Amino acid sequence: MNQTLPLRTDVPIHETWDLSLLFDSQQTYEEAVQNLKKDAVAFADKYQGKLTDVNILLDALAAYEQLSILSDRVYSYATLGYEADKLNELNELNEANSYPLSDFVNAKLAFFQPELSELPEEVIEPALSSEYKYYLADILRNKQHLLSKEVEEVISSLQSSLGNQYPLYLTTKFQDLRFDDFTANGKNYANSFVEFEGDYECHLDGEIRHASWKSFHRGLASYQHTLAANYINHVQTEKKLATLRGFDSVIEYLLHHQKVSREAYNRQIDVIVEKFAPVMRRYAKLLAKEQGLTTISLADIKMPFSTVEAKKISIAESREMVERAFASLGEEYLEVIRRSFDERWIDFPMNQTKSTGGFCLTVYGAPSYTLLNWTGMLSEVLVLAHELGHAGHFQLSHANQLKITPEASLYFVEAPSTANEVIMCQYLLNQPIDAEQKRSLISELISRTYFHNMVTHLLEAHFQRKVYEAVDREELLNAKRLNQFFQETLELFWGDAVEINEGAELTWMRQPHYFMGLYPYTYSAGLTIGTQIGQRIAQGDTDAIAKWLHVLKAGGTMGPLELTAYADVSMENGDALNAAIQYVDSLLDQLEALAQ
Repeated sequence: MNQTLPLRTDVPIHETWDLSLLFDSQQTYEEAVQNLKKDAVAFADKYQGKLTDVNILLDALAAYEQLSILSDRVYSYATLGYEADKLNELNELNEANSYPLSDFVNAKLAFFQPELSELPEEVIEPALSSEYKYYLADILRNKQHLLSKEVEEVISSLQSSLGNQYPLYLTTKFQDLRFDDFTANGKNYANSFVEFEGDYECHLDGEIRHASWKSFHRGLASYQHTLAANYINHVQTEKKLATLRGFDSVIEYLLHHQKVSREAYNRQIDVIVEKFAPVMRRYAKLLAKEQGLTTISLADIKMPFSTVEAKKISIAESREMVERAFASLGEEYLEVIRRSFDERWIDFPMNQTKSTGGFCLTVYGAPSYTLLNWTGMLSEVLVLAHELGHAGHFQLSHANQLKITPEASLYFVEAPSTANEVIMCQYLLNQPIDAEQKRSLISELISRTYFHNMVTHLLEAHFQRKVYEAVDREELLNAKRLNQFFQETLELFWGDAVEINEGAELTWMRQPHYFMGLYPYTYSAGLTIGTQIGQRIAQGDTDAIAKWLHVLKAGGTMGPLELTAYADVSMENGDALNAAIQYVDSLLDQLEALAQ
């Protein structure tokens, strides 16, 4: 915990999100919890073993829809408060209580999907033409991997125990980890996750960058064995579940949920390592030259490209920027952005124990809650644009699809957000700006959008694949092996262009994405799509805009490759990915030309 950051009670309330839009008081929330329990019991009593005709089935599906909506509100309220303020005991209690609540509700509802999958044709066939057809089709797709009702109930009742590694990771990260103060230029600085990732590692001052790096990674090293054991427990649990459901590989098990082939998954990782790595090595050398460094290390790689200190951007200015940038997407999309600000869906300020980075959680029929750690830098405006891309996607999808209709595949879910980053940068580049401002914008697009999504997360994905392959081979895993895997990944990607600082092998400890299935590689898949879509929208292509809005509203009614194909981006081969890589290479050409 960094005592230099304000307490939650000391930040301006108008800059925080408003959870009362979900429940106006703790009492109302607790009443909803009790209603959820009662509704789950009533659902099981009414429908278990009684889905004997299509009318009863449709009634059950309608009731299940309402249960799902209430669950979404309850669980979101319980977790969001804790994400923003882990010092608040009530937030901690709500979050802790959400796990046994989830186990109870899931156990009561566990009979439903196995029974649906076994219904006779004369019962389920008429329902396949109803509004619930996408949900039912997904059940039938997974039929061969469903277990008996009794086993599914046991698994559901143990879900919080089987998946408790993520909350344990967060507890260690935000409540136990401590970082030593460091000294730079004769001044003492406190260190924390939030300040290292949001300020120090991208600071213009090299002494601050390197001193904070050493302090930060010493702190990580002190918990490497604990977090390694926790993560290894997670992947081994996934392997057991994969085997139980009939999958030979944990990777195949996780890809099955995304509706993505192993070939597409491997291609996304391997092509970037082979073809994008040389482009980013070129960027590293340009960055070193620009900053007057004889050598560049990982402790320097996130420093700004420009040596001119950037002007801070206010929250009000950021709103004006995003509204103008996304105006071409139309009033329905813009209304989501306006409501995000007007109704306080966004949590801006840093505070003690607030989660790092940013995310967007859309509650069905309710706000898209966006967490930021606002720095006022242009990079943070791009994060805002990114998260508003998620908000726009899910608000439009939820307005047009049922709650129980499957959401868009994880393979696609980062496309709307990364497309927004491309649109935002292209909009700014089209403004009347001088050569230095243009250089700064182009470098920001490379260092924030492409570095974050196609380097940071790609390195995670490459490392994660090594871990899952080792699990499939039943090899011994420990902190030493995890460090080795990440070190190998860094050396493969950066070659001799970037020095690998001591402690960089611990980078796997920094991200929670490893507890979310095969999530890291989807960022690069999303940006591959987003690069093409974003450029077309930024150019005012009305046909591309219309198709994109249709795709955003479609949710999971189409598979991931169908969604991209409808938007005129083919992900059937590596062409789109190669085009994205060439686009970044062309941006580097512009940087070099502007330097002349």
